[in-house]
Amino acid sequence: MSKRSDWAEEDSRTFIDLGEIVVPSRAEQARLICDLIPASAEEHFMGVDIACGEGKLSRAILERYPNAQMTLLDGSETMLTRAAENLGEFAYQIDLRLFDLFSEEWLDELPRRHRVIVSSLAIHHLDDDGKRRLYKRLAGHLAPGGVLIIADLVHQASDIVANAWANEWDRDVREQSLATTGTLEAFKQFQDGWNHYRTPDYEFDKPSRLTDQLDWLSEAGLTGVDCYWLRAGHAVFGGYREL
Repeated sequence: MSKRSDWAEEDSRTFIDLGEIVVPSRAEQARLICDLIPASAEEHFMGVDIACGEGKLSRAILERYPNAQMTLLDGSETMLTRAAENLGEFAYQIDLRLFDLFSEEWLDELPRRHRVIVSSLAIHHLDDDGKRRLYKRLAGHLAPGGVLIIADLVHQASDIVANAWANEWDRDVREQSLATTGTLEAFKQFQDGWNHYRTPDYEFDKPSRLTDQLDWLSEAGLTGVDCYWLRAGHAVFGGYREL
């Protein structure tokens, strides 16, 4: 994938085509995230999806909680266009916004009463200080009892762990390539530098240690902070604002 400064809409189109194959257990992650939201199916609440991509996670949330209102943020017009298409039946419940993850100005425009804030495969592009600041600010945008849930790459504790995660990720993508397309073409494309734990690019991808991020979430004032799921270096973690 391109560096941040060279990101092109073609990169978005490529991820749209391959996302179901290259992300480990994507549907399972989405189900778990929905389970972690502190709401009943009938409740009305507000949520934010940071770097929403084509809107699949927001769709899972809206299908589970059909009275929710979701703000979807992304830095790609291609992604936002596809998200609008994928969420057409929820058109009156979504607010699509172009944003820059590396700027904090977008946070000033968010209200401070969200039941859920989610982000998938984006925050690892921020460095440690950027993540720590972001978690603190996002905690302030949660309604009492609300949850912040991050699904993202995390940094390995050792080279042995990195190699194990790389192998696991390769196996997952190989299996998902065969299951989805009946061929290994997508897996071969993934092998060309996509596996961060095999061929890291720390100028572009800056995952932080999971333990550090859990500490930063606790420092931000959240409770129930934990890792809820982990596979092939992809973790789902977060915490809740006290009532």
